[in-house]
Amino acid sequence: MDIYLEKSLDRSKMSDLTSLGLKKGQLYETIVVTKNSDGSPNAAPMGLIVKSIQEVVFYFYPGSRTAENVKKDGIFTVNILEDSLTFVECTLGSPPSSYFQKDGDLFHLKSADAYFTARVVKEKVGPRKDRFGSTELTIIQALVEDVIKCVECVHPLNRAIYGIIEALVNLTRMEMADQETRNVYLSRLPEISRLVNRVGGLEDKEALDMIRKKYDDYR
Repeated sequence: MDIYLEKSLDRSKMSDLTSLGLKKGQLYETIVVTKNSDGSPNAAPMGLIVKSIQEVVFYFYPGSRTAENVKKDGIFTVNILEDSLTFVECTLGSPPSSYFQKDGDLFHLKSADAYFTARVVKEKVGPRKDRFGSTELTIIQALVEDVIKCVECVHPLNRAIYGIIEALVNLTRMEMADQETRNVYLSRLPEISRLVNRVGGLEDKEALDMIRKKYDDYR
């Protein structure tokens, strides 16, 4: 039986990602918390790819402190949350210690809706090509250990749904827009399509195909 907690440490532990709504093969936006050499916490937004209900994959760019900490300790926490301010704080620079809570030898974010510990099982370096070129990345494969739910309903962030909603908002405005404005909406669709095809699931891609056909009526 799951015991849900309200940002406390009185919890039950699970050992896979089933209860968090994370789907195999999809990419989610998370915040990874690691420990610096001086023992202080470090947090950084990271995209997570679900390999299975017990394995995840991360791609680390060169010079990342998070990557250095993960290589050093081999274990870290992955935090799932919808708090936009925390994402900003962690992107611009690791937030103050008041944002973190200790869990054994590790840290997690107090604002997390859920988090889990991940232990490195495989590490390799290789190139990754995208529209900006090729970059040498560190690829970390990690085994999911303790899974902690802090609220009853966890909503992991996958950017595909936001792209679909944006495309739908633009579509609803097409009828009342002049052609110049329609062209602006039409010009946004390729980038939305790229996003959905990269991070979305089959349902997201099916939804996008339906939207694309309606867009064709306004070309």
